Amino acid sequence: MTKKYKIPCSWQVYGYLDIEADGWDEAIEVAEDYDTPLPTDGSYVEASFEVDHDMIEFWKEQERQQIRRKVDANN
Repeated sequence: MTKKYKIPCSWQVYGYLDIEADGWDEAIEVAEDYDTPLPTDGSYVEASFEVDHDMIEFWKEQERQQIRRKVDANN
């Protein structure tokens, strides 16, 4: 029987922010501010996609431990 898996992954997007400021330093500060929204017209950075293998290994180990506990509880 097949199962569905949620595979954690990430990729990069390159875009531009239009920032109004009095100079480069202030513009960078505004761009890096938590409240500044991400660009809406970004482009995928070629070959930046990757699967988070560390997180998958963590989940697999949790699954193994859960199965082990069930087996131990039935013995």
